[in-house]
Amino acid sequence: RPPVLRLLPATSRYQMCQSEAPDAAPVKPDAAPPASKPKPQAEELAAIRHSPQRKRAIALGRPSDAAGECDVVADPRFDIDKTIFGTLTSPVKRWVQSAKLNHVETWHAEPLASIESAFAAVSVPRSVSDDAPLFRFMAEECDFSLEHADGSFMDHLHFCADYSALHFSDHSPRVLLLHSILGVGTNCFPMGAEKLPVLRSLLDEEEFAQISAFPSVLRLMVGTDFLSRLEAASEEELGALRGLSCRRVLDNAEVHLSSEQLWAHLNYQLIHLIDFLPATAWQVTFNDYFAVFFVRLHALLQRAGKLLAGVAYQPEWAKPLLPNSRPSSWAHWVVDRLPVRINLSLAGRHFLDTS
Repeated sequence: RPPVLRLLPATSRYQMCQSEAPDAAPVKPDAAPPASKPKPQAEELAAIRHSPQRKRAIALGRPSDAAGECDVVADPRFDIDKTIFGTLTSPVKRWVQSAKLNHVETWHAEPLASIESAFAAVSVPRSVSDDAPLFRFMAEECDFSLEHADGSFMDHLHFCADYSALHFSDHSPRVLLLHSILGVGTNCFPMGAEKLPVLRSLLDEEEFAQISAFPSVLRLMVGTDFLSRLEAASEEELGALRGLSCRRVLDNAEVHLSSEQLWAHLNYQLIHLIDFLPATAWQVTFNDYFAVFFVRLHALLQRAGKLLAGVAYQPEWAKPLLPNSRPSSWAHWVVDRLPVRINLSLAGRHFLDTS
């Protein structure tokens, strides 16, 4: 059954459960997982290869609209079944998601040089050494061989972790390195529940709690009115929030975050959303549901005085549709002009189906 979000007035606490019966098994899709590549070695997982867009976000501490700085075309080799979105079964959702993901950027020399210079000027703390037991566990006991929206799955994880290490330095970047290990938004599961004790032994208590909650909170934000309730709460109500209780996606075990942990967690979620924002032409592409939730979550954290991570955003940064800033296909033209309500409806139904 879909998640049920409850506001408990007696305790001012939000609670999510996946069914009325607390021991109910989590729902999994009938679709087979996407075909994966051979498992990489620990050294491969530790290798960091940031794209120019990610380098700029890390260097500047914010997302940016690259329209006019790169040429964007469709990738004829794109195959959604090789990505984390290969579990989608709806033809409509597959078509929409393919159009959103199918693009490749060729950067102009001057902005590319500026990005490389800005990235070289920052020193990103390394959270895990290349031969750490954590990477060996990820390589030998888990499956991180899938492609992501932009490059490999590990490219996404390294971006989130490096951004966190530099701009959310009071909190562990390992949370975002491992945020998807207990369940991706498309119900790919890099590891099985039987390996939870080993994972827990490699982390501290705070890291494990945040990682356990990550897939559940993502589903709450996109698939329920969780974020809407927080947005509607007064400053007094937000201050009285005692925490979040939810069910872990992987095995339905109960997870609890205190109010302090919850606000930190929402900052992790905000950093994570940066990597899903459109690369160019925000004036026409920010109808994407990830962009909508990024803007809403950023505004909520600012209003609550809980924007703890260095994540800047201004609506004025959005650029118009410039020549060569989007692929010139009819599919991209249609997807760029889908109303926000349709994008949110498709996303909400998907996250309910995978909860």
